[in-house]
Amino acid sequence: MRKLLIIVLLCLPVMASAQKAISLKKKFFGSYKGTIPSYKMDTGDDVVDVSSSAIYIEITKEDMTIAIGNNALHGTYKVMFMAKTYYLLDVKIDGQLASERIMVYKRGKKLSRDGMYPQPVAELKKYKG
Repeated sequence: MRKLLIIVLLCLPVMASAQKAISLKKKFFGSYKGTIPSYKMDTGDDVVDVSSSAIYIEITKEDMTIAIGNNALHGTYKVMFMAKTYYLLDVKIDGQLASERIMVYKRGKKLSRDGMYPQPVAELKKYKG
């Protein structure tokens, strides 16, 4: 019984520290802009060329807005992972089943958005606007 109590007391701090929520630092909040490169999309009958388009992302403390062309999408995000050089965000857009993945780099004031297939990865830079 005594050994079991010691094991529980030793494991409790380890389990508590592993459950710590990761939050995005304030310096990464703001507006980012970039371009989604042009790409080809197979519609089944034809291969369609999709031209490049502008993309804007606004990150606040609780939510995120993604504007592609004239479409503005709003949703919430969660920091999934914090690496040495970036944060990986999982963005749940209102009205969409699939979530988006965004990497916010710790240096260089930039982020990258993994587009949903067949969209390529878009690189965005922070701007004051």
